[in-house]
Amino acid sequence: MFTIVAARRPVLVPENSCLPRKADRLVLDEIIARYDDTLDRLGDFFAYTVTIPDSGVLTVEDAMRRVGSGPAALQGSGEPHSSGGISFYQVGSGVVTLDWMNPGDDRKQVTDRLAGAGFRHWYLAFDIEGNTTMYVRYGEAEGYLEHPEPGYIPFTHWTDHFGPLSAHTDLLVSAYDSEEAEAEVDVNAACLAVIEVESGVRLDEKLMNGPHSVLSTSM
Repeated sequence: MFTIVAARRPVLVPENSCLPRKADRLVLDEIIARYDDTLDRLGDFFAYTVTIPDSGVLTVEDAMRRVGSGPAALQGSGEPHSSGGISFYQVGSGVVTLDWMNPGDDRKQVTDRLAGAGFRHWYLAFDIEGNTTMYVRYGEAEGYLEHPEPGYIPFTHWTDHFGPLSAHTDLLVSAYDSEEAEAEVDVNAACLAVIEVESGVRLDEKLMNGPHSVLSTSM
């Protein structure tokens, strides 16, 4: 059962145009360094999605319909991390969601409804125990990452499940400890950098403190 807590009408953000961007490792390292600072402000539990349509605009109202809620009048705003719900932001032609609760499968199933044919979708979540999950879907193509490294998977290496993330395999693998060396980068900062490079959306204070609508969840 979902109810919508109204917020001020979101506006499009031209500088977050949601166009894919190419980046070499030097640029990625600079983005990772920025997110290293941001992570300290995200708390112990966090889930973040970006969903961009292949054409046209996905509005917050449309996104809420996709997750199974009806549209509502948008007015008033509040702190995104204080509601206990999932916050929806309009960013360029797409929608960002932020969730500050323990990122369980039931809450992920809500935002997974934003993915599908005609959309590119990124999901990142971490918890206080150091578990990180990243999931991407470009149309029908899917990929995922788990940290720490997932357990034994017969006949396949865990990086084979990266799917659309495979272009960033070297970076993502560097976020894991190996027998030879410790991780070179923080896995959450690396994943946020990949999402920014692929989507063109930057997670920063301006976005997090911006106008948004809140989907209250009864779970």
